[in-house]
Amino acid sequence: MPESKPTRRYSVKNVKPSAGSQNASLRILEAARAIAARDGAGKITIDAVARESGLSKGGVLYNFPSKKALLSGLLDQMLTSHRALSETLPHDLPSRILRGQLETMLQMQKADVDLAMAILAAAASDPQLLDPLRAELSDQIDLILSETQDPATAMIVVLALQGLRFQDLLKLPDGGAQVRERVVERLRTMIDELE
Repeated sequence: MPESKPTRRYSVKNVKPSAGSQNASLRILEAARAIAARDGAGKITIDAVARESGLSKGGVLYNFPSKKALLSGLLDQMLTSHRALSETLPHDLPSRILRGQLETMLQMQKADVDLAMAILAAAASDPQLLDPLRAELSDQIDLILSETQDPATAMIVVLALQGLRFQDLLKLPDGGAQVRERVVERLRTMIDELE
């Protein structure tokens, strides 16, 4: 019986890059973000990223062996940015994780929405691509629910935030700017009232 191939993991977290490789990886990810911002996430290709970064195609492929690996790197970068924003919030703030999720969503740029959509599209053919996101959200939900006296309200806020993210990603109707602003303020109040 032939030996089965291990499932390929696309997370760049599993790789211990050298300093030079790490610098190249950051340069490649910045090039991919620049392409997404300027031309749309659908234009991110290995060739386009090589041109934008000034690296050879082989140099890009050395750091990210496929477009899926590149998108996984971008997802890891987005998760890292979310963590960094959450860390800027006061540690004694009630429901700091929920507040971090809300503020991250509000600061999301159009390029980030396009990148998130590209990652979701790639995940349709390779659901494991979203494993780091699932793990992070699962850990956050466990922590949120363990730190509150009102887990039902906390979970309503989590689900509302996820709904708002998908509304942005899929460009679904949002009731207009005034309604959305009131929804955001209501979510802030709900977060602040959680113990």
